[in-house]
Amino acid sequence: MNRLKKAAPWWLPAILTTIAVVWTVVAIGGILTAQAHPAFAYSVAVLYDAVWLYGLAQETAHRRQGSDATLPKVIGWVFLPLTVGALAAHGLLAGDVLAAVVGALIPVLAKMTLVMAIDRDRTRISARAQAAIDRTRATTRDRIAVSRAVASARADETKAAADILKQGREAEAEATMTTHDAYEKYANVIDRHPLPDAVAELPGLISDSDLDALLSGGVPDGIPALGTGGFDQSGTPGGTGSGTPSLDEAKAANEKAVALLAAQLYASDPPPSKRKFRTAMRAEMNARKLTGSWDTIDALYDREKTLSAPRDGGE
Repeated sequence: MNRLKKAAPWWLPAILTTIAVVWTVVAIGGILTAQAHPAFAYSVAVLYDAVWLYGLAQETAHRRQGSDATLPKVIGWVFLPLTVGALAAHGLLAGDVLAAVVGALIPVLAKMTLVMAIDRDRTRISARAQAAIDRTRATTRDRIAVSRAVASARADETKAAADILKQGREAEAEATMTTHDAYEKYANVIDRHPLPDAVAELPGLISDSDLDALLSGGVPDGIPALGTGGFDQSGTPGGTGSGTPSLDEAKAANEKAVALLAAQLYASDPPPSKRKFRTAMRAEMNARKLTGSWDTIDALYDREKTLSAPRDGGE
């Protein structure tokens, strides 16, 4: 009984609002069918009334709890004259003045009775109580905002740490692959360009100092220098290995350096022609003060060309 008594003021606004909504859908849809497909026209009318009803519902909810309802109020009062005009225009286009007048009055009556029901049913509180409610809502919103900010910062920190770890792992993998590729290329060069039989086998890897000496025109530390003479510590030719190198040792060092230079100049993609190879070899030999005849250079070119040719059973 108490519920019926409490709901009684809302029956008339509900009935009038329902009639106004249905009539508005029919009116707006009927007007728009002259310019668009009926399905589209009535869909627009339904969406229009849906926005109007949503504004009325929000205004009712806000005013019942005593909070501000500025935007819903604006929507309600803007849609009211638009609805009145649409219903009046629909009646006039149909040639029925009475239908135009009654149709225009229905949304006005619905709005008036709804405002009266809201005013009667809303909770009346003092300004002090309303201020306390507003402060509580503001504090709650601030706490929610801070919690969201903290959660977002933690998520960003976790993501940044994961990115750093991923980049570190990728760098380690890339370094490992680079090292592996370097060893593969080194092994391929050693396989394709072995040392001549007359030259003693060199260590597998060449140090930075050895490479520096070769590129600067000298020879590595393990190879005797050229052009220094063949005298030992006693001043006699021939050297014993503890003093100045002998002529044979200097000649062997020269042949080894020339062979290494030939392998270096030929190891290009594509290999040089014989004419270009001879020119480059002579220039580099002069720059490094190495000696060798044209026949030696041609023999080295033929040897490198033979070594680089595909072997039986090879790749």
